[in-house]
Amino acid sequence: MAVLLEEAIEQLRERIEAGAPRIAIQAPPGFGKTTVLRGLAASLAGRRRIVRIGLPEGDDAALVALVEAAAQLDGGTPALLERVVPRHEPARVAWADRIAAVREALSCAGDDLLLLVDGPRFQTTPGAESELFARRAVELTETLLAARAGTLVLAGSWVPDGIAEDAGFRLPLVRDPFMARAHDASDRLGRGLPHVPPPVVQQVLRALEAAGVDVERIPAHDLRLDRLVPRLGRALSESPEGRRVIARLAALRVPFSDSLLERAGFMALPPRTRSVVGPLVEVLDDGSRLVPEALARQTRALLLAGHPDWRLDGHQSDAHHLAAAYHRERFQAARERGDVGAAVREELEEIYQLTEAGDAAALLSRSLQFVEQYDALGKSLSQKALRAPREQEEKLRRDAVRAYERAVEHDERDAYAHHYIAYNLDILGTEPERVEREYVKARDLAPGHSWYHGRYVCFLVTRVWMKEARAAWEQALNDLAATGPLQAQVYEALHGQAARLLLSRGRLDFAAEVLEDVPRELRASWWQALDQLCVCLEEDRDERLVFPPTLPLAMRWKGPHLADEREVHAWKPGRVFGRDEQVVLLLVADHPDTVSTLCLSKGDLGEVWNASPSQLRVGTFVELIEYADGTRAMEIWDRLSSSFEAVPGLPKLFPSPDRYVRRAFA
Repeated sequence: MAVLLEEAIEQLRERIEAGAPRIAIQAPPGFGKTTVLRGLAASLAGRRRIVRIGLPEGDDAALVALVEAAAQLDGGTPALLERVVPRHEPARVAWADRIAAVREALSCAGDDLLLLVDGPRFQTTPGAESELFARRAVELTETLLAARAGTLVLAGSWVPDGIAEDAGFRLPLVRDPFMARAHDASDRLGRGLPHVPPPVVQQVLRALEAAGVDVERIPAHDLRLDRLVPRLGRALSESPEGRRVIARLAALRVPFSDSLLERAGFMALPPRTRSVVGPLVEVLDDGSRLVPEALARQTRALLLAGHPDWRLDGHQSDAHHLAAAYHRERFQAARERGDVGAAVREELEEIYQLTEAGDAAALLSRSLQFVEQYDALGKSLSQKALRAPREQEEKLRRDAVRAYERAVEHDERDAYAHHYIAYNLDILGTEPERVEREYVKARDLAPGHSWYHGRYVCFLVTRVWMKEARAAWEQALNDLAATGPLQAQVYEALHGQAARLLLSRGRLDFAAEVLEDVPRELRASWWQALDQLCVCLEEDRDERLVFPPTLPLAMRWKGPHLADEREVHAWKPGRVFGRDEQVVLLLVADHPDTVSTLCLSKGDLGEVWNASPSQLRVGTFVELIEYADGTRAMEIWDRLSSSFEAVPGLPKLFPSPDRYVRRAFA
């Protein structure tokens, strides 16, 4: 089904007038949800008290939404804004106090309130670094859902069942009334018409067509942004400046003016390139411009990943600095005209852009509005360090530590900042005493956070403080048990990382205990890989290992694995245990529980087993195979199969376990 904008707005108005307390518009990114909210707000302007709030992409989504709510509720009174973003040391105000101010304002709202929420969040994002910011966004969404008066309209990719009644129409939006009616009729008859691309896809198709691409030949299954945007980059391969202009415009999250379009270089493009870039920029009713969020997000993702079709000569940080300068000018203009809400909102965008650019110098030289902005800067710098050359990594991590230190200066109880001070220093392998203090501080402030426990345990294991590591592990299990049953991802993050490091350190008994603690129903592929490595290391320790570590345990005795197509009479696995100039000593097994030694002379190796002693280094895995025709062969596993580190599915070992040793001798 497809729908016209006017029809979507009319259906929403009917539900609002009928007294629906909550309405949900659900559709994938780029299907027109924001356009519908924008049109609904315009159609009811002057008739309802409209508060329109968006949670954009980025770690500051909750901060942006909070400021937008405060700027619109109660007419954006200075008193409410002052409580949410005070002029004096705003970062010292606790998040709970800010959100309480908005909650109080919502409780005083009348029945004429129409609250439009674009991009609500209902669940946190997996991953230690994103969890804080996702939790803030969920808390903000829950605060808005608590509004008792008026009507709440939610527009998102996913709205849980029972939260709100369905809007009654299906996106994407279409511009052609005939097409909308045809799809409606076919849907009623249970028949299907060709897929209608969502509006943002249609914009990219128009750009590709302007670039000379025969869009009619693009398969229907490729009419998706993740397929079309790389194709657009290829279409602009002869115009790197065109890609650069798109990158600059895609860096912005909010509508921009024609002046920014010119500063981004659009007007200086050759006419043909301008005809390609132009369709990507949407013109809003008020004359402002915008690259649709779904398209901007996909473009930014390709640029960040260094996709070959979107490589630029310069850095993407240039685009963020251009956007930051633009928002700085708008902030100053809003402040001069006394529009406090607009000024705060523009400053939020400026800080976001500088954070994305990783400009620690610019941000740490000023006072930010939220502790979470310092945390977001630290996160941005830490992530850039992961992708940076070794010679740049330390500076980025040191700057990240400075950002987190600023957060702690404003909020001593910021567990996130304490933890990531420790983690960044831990990765660098420096200041172990401070690392331990900060890890413990974060853990004690947030005892229900699995990553805070897990990384502290791993730090202790890395330092070979095993007594302390066991005590910390027991505390982790006790603290986390108090929060309720652990989720699968918690076991993977906590048990998986701890067991991986313990195995690399040869602490097999401790590792086995950690793995045994994982419930059987949650033993996923990561657990299977670690269990296999643990079994192999135990057998190696006990001089019983005769199968290569990469061979799944269940497949061991389903061999032979290296025989040719001839019929096999008998076979046994083996491993070179020792050798000298005259003989090679093998460990071999006839059955799963029996391991013995077999001593072969050089003559036996060549004459009986057709093997060369030079290939049989200590530790090499082999199969001794007797064929039905009476011949024998010693087949040798390749070196990769013999590596303990090559067990399929092993969790990545990060940071390096020897980092403190390397640092000490650097």
